[in-house]
Amino acid sequence: MSGLLNKKTISLQKQINDINTEIGELATGVTADDVIIHSVGTVNPLAVGATVTELGDGAVHKTIITLDEVAMPVVDGTSPATDGAWGKMLLYTFPAGHIQILGGHQVFPIGGLVASSAGSGLTSTADFEIGVGTAAAANASSFDLNNGTEENIVPHSTVALTTSANADIESAAQGTAAVYDGSSTAALAYLNMRTSEDGDSGTAASTLTCSGTVTIVWTNLGDN
Repeated sequence: MSGLLNKKTISLQKQINDINTEIGELATGVTADDVIIHSVGTVNPLAVGATVTELGDGAVHKTIITLDEVAMPVVDGTSPATDGAWGKMLLYTFPAGHIQILGGHQVFPIGGLVASSAGSGLTSTADFEIGVGTAAAANASSFDLNNGTEENIVPHSTVALTTSANADIESAAQGTAAVYDGSSTAALAYLNMRTSEDGDSGTAASTLTCSGTVTIVWTNLGDN
């Protein structure tokens, strides 16, 4: 008898949920399938070697960006003694809406970060920070990343190259639940890096080749 009652209770709850959904659709004129929160973003086609895997449902998304030798241009600061060498690469464009970042994580295995022009650009033993933020790194009178915008999605990892390559790197998982307004201009996710001191880079442009994964867990709160 208890099994039959449980089945009837589940069936009744489903009917109530269906009715509530229909009431919401009638009130707003928008069907559940049309709600913006069901959409996902796009990986940057110019980030050659980057692919994306999307997991989750209409409420919570898990975006895994896999980097396979993605080349990030690195330039020296305008005033080398006070401006760190920096690099940026747009990875992902979120769908329109208010994007709430629930967490972020990055992993670069041994040799996943390689300086291609040691000696003239990034040195073979360069120290730098790398992370993911809503704003692109740019020339600045500072060393290391700006944690307000350049690493607010995935916190930085501190990298110390040896013979132009890194040891095993894994960032701390971030869960700030911050919301970014992408209702009129889409929110973006940039992979950013900046050296820790002047001696980490010469004056020539160079390339940091990146292989690893960036994972972002997020939800879209809608465009209103």
